[in-house]
Amino acid sequence: MTSLNIKNSLVDCSIDIWSFGVSLYKMAVAYFPTDFKKYQYGTGPIPFRERDWKSFNLPLLSDLIQSCLQMEPSKRITAKEALKHDWFAL
Repeated sequence: MTSLNIKNSLVDCSIDIWSFGVSLYKMAVAYFPTDFKKYQYGTGPIPFRERDWKSFNLPLLSDLIQSCLQMEPSKRITAKEALKHDWFAL
C-alpha cells in the first residue's frame, strides 16, 4: 500500500474505504450518521435506528459499514476484504 505524507499525516487507500462506508450508509437511509444530534465519528457507536433499517439485513450491512468506519485506518476492512463480506453474497 502506498502512502503519501501530507503535513505529517499519512494518506492511503483506507480513506477510500471510509468514504465507501459513509456513502453506503447514506445510500441506505438517505442521511449521514452525523445527522443525529450529538453524534460525531469516534464519539461512540454508529447510530443505526431500527425503523430506518428494517428493509435491510441490518446485522450484515451494519457490520460492513462499521468495518469501513473504523477510526484507526489500520483496523479498517480492505477493499478486497469488503468484496468478500457476506453482505455482498445476498
